[in-house]
Amino acid sequence: MGDCLSSDVVIEKIFKCELNPVVMLFSVKFTADKIVEIFGPVYKRFIVNYSLKFESEMLNEAPPDGIEDLEQLNNYLLSKTERYPKSYCALVYGMSKADQLLQGGSGTARTASLVATRRLLEDSGILSQLIGSTSDPYEALVKTEEIFVSMNAGLPGSVKFQKITDGRVRVVVHDCPFFEACEKMRFEGLWRPNGTPECYILTRSVVISELITGKKFDYNVEDLNPPEKCSGHIIPLI
Repeated sequence: MGDCLSSDVVIEKIFKCELNPVVMLFSVKFTADKIVEIFGPVYKRFIVNYSLKFESEMLNEAPPDGIEDLEQLNNYLLSKTERYPKSYCALVYGMSKADQLLQGGSGTARTASLVATRRLLEDSGILSQLIGSTSDPYEALVKTEEIFVSMNAGLPGSVKFQKITDGRVRVVVHDCPFFEACEKMRFEGLWRPNGTPECYILTRSVVISELITGKKFDYNVEDLNPPEKCSGHIIPLI
């Protein structure tokens, strides 16, 4: 493998997993629950409404009446996974749309998303054995993904982590599981506060890196060509 690495790559590891719609929906819904705990019922209503709108467009059918909370929404999305396995994308879009409308793209809710994802990982106890075990974000991401894969909860598609000579980690994604949500967010101009694209996988990678190493990180998108290939960097903040 070493002969194939580009000159700036020290080491890399590739993970390939099949899509598990139920696991993905559980993970994203848990994140939405934690965000609603921070922002309250108005934020919940926006998530539900825009998630239903997204799902309706994907299925080309009107959603049923009476869906008012995240549990009801989750049950509805779960019932549609055979027709649309990526129903979790509705929640990803709903959270981003709610942020844009309620926070004006200020990034406040995006910060809450980081907090929520951190709580998900902490509350699950999955990563307790890794917290503080390394100061290297590459090692943190690889070890974490190994655990998720062993539990049949790895990221669907193909994700490659590359340790770069300057301390960054490049994340390369093929067949992105969040493509539909990402595409709609970009079409509607739902960007990060700094004007760059949102990326659910890079946000997840930042949170995992911070949680395990105790350091601060950010991300930038390098290549945006979903679903075929996207890439970005996890960047240490000094």
